[in-house]
Amino acid sequence: MRVLAAVVCVILAARITLLQGVTAGILISIVLLPVWVVTLWRHRGGSVIVTLGGLAIISGLVLTDFFAGDHPTSESMMQQNTFSLISVIGGIGVVVWVRSLLGNAATALWYGVGLMVGVVFHGLDMDNVWKFDLSVPATVIVLALCMMSRRPWVEMIALLLLAVVSALNDSRSAGSMLLVAAALVVWQALGSRLAKSSTTVRTLAVFGFTAVIGYAALQAFILEGWFGKAAAVRSEAQIAQSGSLLLGGRPELGASTELIAANPFGLGSGTLANGIDLLIAKTGMARLNYDPNNGYVERYMFGNGFEVHSMLGDLWIRFGLFGAAMLIVALVVITLGTAGQVAKRAASGLMIFLAIQVFWDSLFAPFFSTSISTLVLGVALAMVPRTRKDASAVSDPEFVSFAR
Repeated sequence: MRVLAAVVCVILAARITLLQGVTAGILISIVLLPVWVVTLWRHRGGSVIVTLGGLAIISGLVLTDFFAGDHPTSESMMQQNTFSLISVIGGIGVVVWVRSLLGNAATALWYGVGLMVGVVFHGLDMDNVWKFDLSVPATVIVLALCMMSRRPWVEMIALLLLAVVSALNDSRSAGSMLLVAAALVVWQALGSRLAKSSTTVRTLAVFGFTAVIGYAALQAFILEGWFGKAAAVRSEAQIAQSGSLLLGGRPELGASTELIAANPFGLGSGTLANGIDLLIAKTGMARLNYDPNNGYVERYMFGNGFEVHSMLGDLWIRFGLFGAAMLIVALVVITLGTAGQVAKRAASGLMIFLAIQVFWDSLFAPFFSTSISTLVLGVALAMVPRTRKDASAVSDPEFVSFAR
């Protein structure tokens, strides 16, 4: 059974497409539905995510039909968006089931192997192989191996090295997240010498403080030219443009906020943008001092549906309030699960990194294969069982490996 679980985890993470939008992982999650749905229901937030996910799928179909009168629609796009959401729901359930058999570290390792297999199947982006292809799989594999070592200093060194590699390969956001994760691993290790545990609220405050300091530090390093002149010049231009490196590097945020404000209930999983939507999006981007009349908005963002470069924005627009609510619940699960582990001085560097990555993707990354993969793994590893009996906790591998 453990071998089967490992193979299932690899296939799921590889996201090998069989038909349009249908991956091998989706078929596996359907076959294993009777197994994983029971396991998922025993974890806090599991039933809520499945319920909201199902309602989001229905909402996407209903909204598409509602807007069909004044918007073009695409059945193939609706199918692909629907299957993407199904892969999230089923993926979380399957990985939680695998984790109950293998433990967190082994589950993460096999999942990382699957991500690397997916890179082989989908091909490499030669513009920046590390940033677009190898960064996430390599990070998951390396940190999973470090998790097995159970040595915080090994995790800290790995996180710092990965941060440097990411920054040198123009992956500034990933470098910031890895740096923040390294700082929290150090804080956790030092804190364990002073107290055995902390509170979740205090831990969340430390998260926020460390994130601000880590972001500011990496920005300063980049602007000083530590990671190359090109990165420094590009960052300076983005700050000059909008007053912030975040807003300058993610002008799509202006488009998403304007579109959601104009359509608070969403637009549908199969709805294509019309001229009014395009004007609304461009207005929001122009407010960030970004020139939207460069072809990028028409071709990439709205050439085939809605892509606002934000998981929250994408899910809200495509699946309505239920889509946004499902992601918010997932974020709560990751936040409380990770904070609870850190408060007990038992969180791995991988868990901390995944929590930061998922939050970043929720605001600044599109709802596609990479962000879906980290969301699935992050939620599955952070989920807490509904009830834990002391007598069974000692022998159950799910509880034994929960923290690590």
